[in-house]
Amino acid sequence: MRVIEKDHIVSGNKVGTFLAYEDVESELAEPQLRDRVLPAPFFYEKRLFFMLHKRHEPGERFWPNGGYEVRDEGGATRCFDLDQVILHPAVIKHKKTLDKMARRAEKLAKKRECQLKRDSKPQKEKVPGARRGRPALDPAVKAAREAEKLERATRSGGKKGRPKGTGVKPPKPPVDPTLPPRRRGRPPLSSSDLQKKEAAKAAIKARSGGKKGRPKRAI
Repeated sequence: MRVIEKDHIVSGNKVGTFLAYEDVESELAEPQLRDRVLPAPFFYEKRLFFMLHKRHEPGERFWPNGGYEVRDEGGATRCFDLDQVILHPAVIKHKKTLDKMARRAEKLAKKRECQLKRDSKPQKEKVPGARRGRPALDPAVKAAREAEKLERATRSGGKKGRPKGTGVKPPKPPVDPTLPPRRRGRPPLSSSDLQKKEAAKAAIKARSGGKKGRPKRAI
């Protein structure tokens, strides 16, 4: 079963649309008098109650296509076409249709809740003549900046970057030829320090007998 939208034709002209049912299951298709029914325009309204009051067959006076007379909770009579009314699914506990109605009702409730949240947000006041972005510069400030820019361009001759220095660089101090050449890293040991280092190394080797590592502990 599906709820579809059909064109409302009067004297060959379309004057709007209305909701109707299509592919209705057999157990819902033939409501009886005084049964609770569900008109297509109110398919997603769970709390309303409609009762079938009268059925009109096609060809009856004022009913060329047939139809139903349905009464609501207040006793008012509403008229629908034959394809607009079905037996209410709650009467026979038609689970498939009830689930479809529940899902649709949840979607509508969520949609209404989102709309209320959007409407409750404070709206920003629109300032007349306001524009987005950085505000325009004052004409005096703009003219001063343009003059400064022109002056810099005149000084540099239209060249970009730092101007070339005009001063004379101081000469480097002369290198003493008697000093050894400068090298990176730790300076070399003097001959006396080197002799002391070799003597200490020989003494350690004599004590250990030429063996490496910690000596074995005597018991």
